Amino acid sequence: MIKKIKAPELKNENFLIIPVPLKDELLTSWIVRTAYAHKTHPHTFTNLYFNFRPHSFFWTEPDTTLTETMINTIEKKTYNKVDIKSLMLKTYSGYLQEEIYDNPSPFITHLKYCPVCLREDKVPYFRKQWRLVFYNICHKHQCRMYEHCPNCKKALDISRMYNNELPYTYCGHCGFELKKGRRLPIHKKYISSLEYQNEIFKILHNGYMILNGKPIYSFLFFKVFLKLSKLILLDKKVQFIDKHPLYPLLKQAKQLNKNHPICHRINSKAHSAFFGLLMYIFDDYPNNLKEYILQNNLTYYDMTDEMRYLPFWYENIVNIIIPRYVPHSTTITKEEVEHAEKYLKSIGKLANQANLTKLLGCNFYSLDNILKQYL
Repeated sequence: MIKKIKAPELKNENFLIIPVPLKDELLTSWIVRTAYAHKTHPHTFTNLYFNFRPHSFFWTEPDTTLTETMINTIEKKTYNKVDIKSLMLKTYSGYLQEEIYDNPSPFITHLKYCPVCLREDKVPYFRKQWRLVFYNICHKHQCRMYEHCPNCKKALDISRMYNNELPYTYCGHCGFELKKGRRLPIHKKYISSLEYQNEIFKILHNGYMILNGKPIYSFLFFKVFLKLSKLILLDKKVQFIDKHPLYPLLKQAKQLNKNHPICHRINSKAHSAFFGLLMYIFDDYPNNLKEYILQNNLTYYDMTDEMRYLPFWYENIVNIIIPRYVPHSTTITKEEVEHAEKYLKSIGKLANQANLTKLLGCNFYSLDNILKQYL
């Protein structure tokens, strides 16, 4: 296997061998396979043939961050036989998010894999959907995905070569053959996590879902997932969903010390339960959503805070369940506010806008009243 050589003239040459991309193949998977077809270490291969990102091609998220210039360069080296964009995660733009940007997406995570898929592949390869935060159970084999090497537990990196001799189907850290990982079955009491995952991917594939008889763009629906993720994972607003059979998987999960993206705080197994619970909130719409809001004593502010752009369908239903504006919001006196503040302090609660709104039934967030001057 060729490694650490210098041949500057190759930067202007096309690839000698051009593997055909496989179904749903990830760009880095195809690049690695192309490197091995040339009997060259993947890092050396990208350094030899590309005029950009020397020594760091695989470290800078090429599945999402390649520029048009970079894409055109690679396509020319394939004699324009390979559509590089189709191998990138940016193909989910307009479906997963309005636009997949260069910065980390909350819905794109580290590489996972199914050992049964690798065993069955005539040519082993890694899929795009394996990098989605929603994909934690193999649809085909109904087993859990591995997010680390089964042997050494380190993150997968298919661009590494163990001892400069084992191919990308082996762990680059310890040399374990990835397809030999045992199948991880799903306990029957958690099987609904697979059903919910299938629903999510149906929405992602169609680009929309139907709520209350009305179509909702998928990226606007997933935008609401982020808000609910913060309420559940950070604020521990779990009433109502804590009765669901999937909740124990989430409750037992250890949260990583990560603030952003919020969905990356838990492992793959907990993800399967977590996104199932989020989908459960939208079952029997809008009744489950209403129960979740009311049982957790959430306000309009709680449900919309920090959302830069509020999807109309979401703002509308939240406003129906917990109205943003309370009628006659200034029909209380300064003395009543002062007494309410004393009461809240006496029971160990903060005398803030949220608690005063709940206690007095008057909207201290509204710009249409003068309540804030009482604080």
